[in-house]
Amino acid sequence: MMVYGFRLSLRLAAGLIAATSAVVASAQVVGLGTTQTGATFQLATGLAKVVSDKGGMQMRTQPMAGAAQYAPLVNRGDIEFGISNVPELHYLIAGTVITERPNPDLRMVARIVPWYNGLVVKKDSAIRSLADLKGQPVPAGFTGNPLGKVLITGYLANAGMTFEDTRQVPVPAFPRMFDAFKQQQTVTSIGTIGMAQLREWDAALGGVRFIPFDPAPKAVEAITRHVPHSRVEMVQPAPGRLGVDQPTTMLVYDYALWANVKVSNETVAKVVRALFANEADLKAAGPLFAEFEPKRIGDNTGVPYHPGAIEALKALGVAR
Repeated sequence: MMVYGFRLSLRLAAGLIAATSAVVASAQVVGLGTTQTGATFQLATGLAKVVSDKGGMQMRTQPMAGAAQYAPLVNRGDIEFGISNVPELHYLIAGTVITERPNPDLRMVARIVPWYNGLVVKKDSAIRSLADLKGQPVPAGFTGNPLGKVLITGYLANAGMTFEDTRQVPVPAFPRMFDAFKQQQTVTSIGTIGMAQLREWDAALGGVRFIPFDPAPKAVEAITRHVPHSRVEMVQPAPGRLGVDQPTTMLVYDYALWANVKVSNETVAKVVRALFANEADLKAAGPLFAEFEPKRIGDNTGVPYHPGAIEALKALGVAR
């Protein structure tokens, strides 16, 4: 009797393991291309968690130096999804400025949040305007992530300047730029409201603040020649807006989740529905999601939406 009971227990255990294995094996897994650190990685991590918890699939981040590295993989179908800002997405699709080859099979899935960005300096720095960066050590190069070069080129253009007007400090990508500023090897770094590095710099450097942009139409036009689909807005001090101690004009563009056009409509629709239905979970993922609005996930960014996204957005009543 004991032998029989033991054998029965073994059979039950084996059956349970087999059933569990079958469930795990059947779970859909998709990849999300993202950067290795910084605000984009923070945003991607939050998105992946919500989709994995609420979307009926496992979304796993695939960190790389920048979108110029993972966009071609998404375009080929090696990774299903990617994330970047909208200006960068336009360059990635066209195959200009930050990449040498076009990526025509990228499609919008969802507009996520507005991205408030600019150059950060120490709070007690004598630098009060972009023009004050003349002759100062500024991060340059960005061979591993060309987006950095594009952004700072646009920032400087707002003041009628170029990299040649500064003392260029070569950095390969954003992580080294962040570290160089923390060590004061440069006087500035690209920053975004809500990014973790702002808190780190604030503690290490005795406070930080954003340099304001010139909001004059010609000065804004000078930026948008390099950073298309962007705008300059006045940002007011508020909880969670570290670096904005007074009304400050900042550059704003949208961040986007995108996918290969051949990813199944149902997979993309599941992702859209998960984002739309879980605003609280996204906002709990961090301050970068503070201005996430479900009704705006279908905003026009100038890039065509994936058919699965269009289907879901129409069903949700937020297609534009």
